[in-house]
Amino acid sequence: MLLIGGVFFCVWRVWVRGRLGEGAAVSGFSGTLVQAIVLSVLGRGDLHDARPKPFAVSPLFAGGRPVLDAAALPAGELVEFRVGFAQRGLAEAFVDGVAGGFRIFNSRVAVEEVEFRDVSVDPLPGASCFRLEFLSPVRFAVKPLYRRRRALFDFTPRPLNVFKSAVRHGRALGVLDLGAPFLRWVYTYVGLADFGCFGRCVRTVSLLGGGVARGFTGWAVYRVFGRRRLEDVWRALRVAEVFNVGTGRGMGLGAVRVEPRDCG
Repeated sequence: MLLIGGVFFCVWRVWVRGRLGEGAAVSGFSGTLVQAIVLSVLGRGDLHDARPKPFAVSPLFAGGRPVLDAAALPAGELVEFRVGFAQRGLAEAFVDGVAGGFRIFNSRVAVEEVEFRDVSVDPLPGASCFRLEFLSPVRFAVKPLYRRRRALFDFTPRPLNVFKSAVRHGRALGVLDLGAPFLRWVYTYVGLADFGCFGRCVRTVSLLGGGVARGFTGWAVYRVFGRRRLEDVWRALRVAEVFNVGTGRGMGLGAVRVEPRDCG
């Protein structure tokens, strides 16, 4: 547990791995399925509409790859997912409940491993370059200056989009005390060095509860041209990796993997 500016920075990450007893068919984006599993294990359906939601999930992974669309999963398939929690009590309750197994529709999953850790105690990298892999579609809400009837999203992985999302959500959860001065520093000193896509840059996924979501899926490399707030950069990235970025975090959108990189 770290004390930063009077705020305890504590986040808990749970990885769950298990095997399907029978085959299962997933008809759309699996993040909504993982969210339903978490709510069911906790017995806390009231958290579905909580703002801010005190947890965020990854999509389901099968064979090491995220399930973003319809898929047939065979019996014996290794499946896994990640859940980030801002409250230790919720994290512990989930760990206790999920250890006995869970269901993906009618197929029972026998849990083989549950990894539970407070990632706030892990050392922060000191690298000035890093790579983000967007494991599920990411979209950033655009605040309207005039009245409009529908939501508008920015799909670009600009540094300010990523860090503004992490900081705002981290502050709402009480796990970050960064604010506007830090975001101004990011705008000045953090640059997008490269980016690419996995096939299509913007992907549309079908949500299991109905509707669709669109967002960027790919990767981006960033460089920090200054060291004064480099530690804060990595604190914000840790929140992004555990709680996702953009909108729809609770149902698995905006899941990212963060990798320190050599700037050479």
